Amino acid sequence: MTQISGRSPVSVSDGVRPARVSLIIPVYRMEAELRRCLECLTRQTYGDFQVVIVDNEPAADGSVSAGVGSIISAFAAADLRVHGIGCHKPGSYHARNAGILSSQSELIAFTDADCLPQPEWLKAAVGAWDSHTRPGVVSGPVALYPADQRPISLYEMRFSYLGLVDGTGDSFVTANWLSAREILMELGGFDASLRSGADVDLSRRVKAARHHLIYASDAVVRHPTRTTLEELLRKHRRTIGGAWNRTPRRLRTLRVLRHVLKRGWSRYRELHLARASETELMTGLLEVQRALTAAEIRETIRLAWGGEPER
Repeated sequence: MTQISGRSPVSVSDGVRPARVSLIIPVYRMEAELRRCLECLTRQTYGDFQVVIVDNEPAADGSVSAGVGSIISAFAAADLRVHGIGCHKPGSYHARNAGILSSQSELIAFTDADCLPQPEWLKAAVGAWDSHTRPGVVSGPVALYPADQRPISLYEMRFSYLGLVDGTGDSFVTANWLSAREILMELGGFDASLRSGADVDLSRRVKAARHHLIYASDAVVRHPTRTTLEELLRKHRRTIGGAWNRTPRRLRTLRVLRHVLKRGWSRYRELHLARASETELMTGLLEVQRALTAAEIRETIRLAWGGEPER
């Protein structure tokens, strides 16, 4: 496992009390989305927080890139408490771990650059944290909404795992997450060797350490669907990389292929049965499913031949 270690480089010897919550947002080539996310954060009803942008494609000297830096400067000038750091190690979990290390806040929150936190999000999450005993992670709905009415968006509305975050499972996602820095440090943070699913892994380690996973239904983050097939394929290839890393080496290729084929067939059958009532729409969704299953099979074979998981 590749996890965080060491002490934070941040000094608080100047007597300035850190914000109670540090909100960490990794960003990789998503400047327009980051700007919209920060606009949402200017409307939070909870005030005791700072934002840490972790640029996962920083400048050569390790600082944030010029584009990300200009966004940070604009929002800092508008009184949002925000700063940025760079992280050269590729992958969002490396970036999140770097954000944890850079903070001295009691609580650490996470969301993604393409998310839209609703105004009551942090207030509801912190309130849920304060009202429970032995809290480990607080999360809430990741409310998907269709970016358009084309097959890619509608496929995600139907099948995206984000829409399944409802507090009944044993894990939460980093699109909507609040935890204590002390707990994250004790558990080593995210397993950054995983390109996908490290939030599931950390959720289960938090639970194994006898802390509670708390679902706050009013701590809402909105998330748009993807709109292009390449975006969706990239996400699925990354998910296969995460499944590959989590699967035991013995018969790994067969196990991952079995997962791909079982899920693909289940979804294909569901869409095929629904086509009788919505012929044109379901035909488009079936084409998306076929493309995704084929891409997942190719990615599994590529990994079996020694390829590295995508970031």
